[in-house]
Amino acid sequence: MADENELERRVRQLEHDHRLTRWYTGRVDRDLAEIAATQAEHTELLTGVVNVVDSISATQQEHTGKFDALEAQMRSLTQMVGEVLRRLPDPDVDSDGRRPE
Repeated sequence: MADENELERRVRQLEHDHRLTRWYTGRVDRDLAEIAATQAEHTELLTGVVNVVDSISATQQEHTGKFDALEAQMRSLTQMVGEVLRRLPDPDVDSDGRRPE
């Protein structure tokens, strides 16, 4: 009789453990589905952010190229203006090299 009661108690415990295990398994499955959905959403958002960053990077490279070209033109113009100013006669000196009185 004691063995029978012990056996019944053990079976009830196993049934309880089995139900609990199934509940945990269901909960884990729901959590995994939620995590997968969140991951998919975040991946989509991240892809959008990466596309924006790529676009900004391309624009920055384009502007950098334009800036470099303008900078080179400005240097060239500055050198040309400097050369023109160097060749201009000194306004304080006459054509014969004397200073006007």
